[in-house]
Amino acid sequence: MIFLNAVLSQQHAPEKLPAAVRAALGKPLRRAATLTQLALVGALACLPKERRHLPTALLWQSTSGPRLETLTLLEEVCHGSAEPMPYDFLASQPAIAAAQIQPFLPGLQSATHFPLDTENEANWSLLLTLASNWLNEGRYAQVLCAHLDSWAESTSAHWLALGSTALENAPANLHIRTMNYSAALPDTPDFPAALAHWLTQPSSRLLHLQSSATPRLAVEFAQI
Repeated sequence: MIFLNAVLSQQHAPEKLPAAVRAALGKPLRRAATLTQLALVGALACLPKERRHLPTALLWQSTSGPRLETLTLLEEVCHGSAEPMPYDFLASQPAIAAAQIQPFLPGLQSATHFPLDTENEANWSLLLTLASNWLNEGRYAQVLCAHLDSWAESTSAHWLALGSTALENAPANLHIRTMNYSAALPDTPDFPAALAHWLTQPSSRLLHLQSSATPRLAVEFAQI
């Protein structure tokens, strides 16, 4: 059985994100891209300290991607008076986030980034299905699924933490169903916020998530 152990949504003004990182670490994370900072703050909030050494996978999607960092790099390449700095190039590479957060999450064994091309659409269904398969196979003890976005005036991070064992007060478990549910919630970036609302004010014991990309596949959440 797969358990939902954490549901989290975070919003930070870009200028206040470094302070959130310092609060989580007790020190700043220097020269880290915004998406890396979001990944670190969210991952540490989802996982208790005693579970951060367990085999962990990170699956994260993003609509914005490292857009601002890429624009900065292009500006330096096209109009700068000198070669761009190495850390500016690294900030434009989503994969670098895993390497920068691993010292604080030593159990992190793999991380995969899924770029999205349409605002207000996501693929939580894919992330959760993949996470469920890996947990059932015993490849990891826990999987973090996230949607991270960084825009000029705002940042947002939505998280679901899944595990093969239930933490204390785990709110729900989940199953993958090969059915079409007419009342299923749409697959949008802020789905965890809707899930959190349902957990506090359930209209029924079951909630379903379904993506338009996979109309015959649904993720079913059942309150414990």
